[in-house]
Amino acid sequence: MKIINSDTFGKVLKPASFDDLLKGITTGSLDSSSFITRMWRGQGDLDWPVHSSGYRRIEPSSDESLARYEERLLLQATHKGYRFHEGRELSDMELLARLQHHGAATRLVDTSRNALVALWFCCVSEPNKTGSLIGVHTDYLGGYEGEPELAPYKEVISVLEEIDHPVTWEPPSVTRRIAAQHSQFLYSKVVKDKWGSLALPKEEGVTAIYAISPSLKEQALTILQEAFDIRHLTLFPDLDGFGQANSHEKYEFYNNRW
Repeated sequence: MKIINSDTFGKVLKPASFDDLLKGITTGSLDSSSFITRMWRGQGDLDWPVHSSGYRRIEPSSDESLARYEERLLLQATHKGYRFHEGRELSDMELLARLQHHGAATRLVDTSRNALVALWFCCVSEPNKTGSLIGVHTDYLGGYEGEPELAPYKEVISVLEEIDHPVTWEPPSVTRRIAAQHSQFLYSKVVKDKWGSLALPKEEGVTAIYAISPSLKEQALTILQEAFDIRHLTLFPDLDGFGQANSHEKYEFYNNRW
């Protein structure tokens, strides 16, 4: 696979085809690990650093500033009654996850346990630009999948200052989108780095970054829809998603697989 230089991430991998990319994804183990498991994020533009929406919204000068913002967000959402969902009271992190998936800006960075889902998000954004598919090896992440996070917000955030890598967490399926997108969040203390405000590990091979060209984006979207049924309707299986998939911006047969 070809290696190119990027302005934001330095040297990155550039697959020549969908098959070339799949080979990289499925053989990307580390010498120190027998697993190829990564958390994946797709971004439409290779020049974009990895920032949380919360960071982009308030551009905090410190992690304390971001924490104060999120505590206020949780307080306001609780006041509006959004902490209760289907007869159950959500924990602070569960509420943050629900807010995130409804468009609120938080420190949670969306990733997927499924590389192909992340690839779809990369390809559907900025079709005329080279995008990035970013996979962080789980050996260099705190947290896990399939476990609840019931601790109060302050307790969850207090440990971040002591660690230099992101923490990962799988939110419960409080929305159908979370389940459909194989959602997994990454979060960390705020760092000032060219790669972004998320503390991505920089050890060799740990954070795999693939440059997805416009031509590969087009090819991948067709394969993802026709062969894997990964498309707007399946990733956003709710009324809002259905409406967006049938908006005036989409051509008449946008949702047809054949």
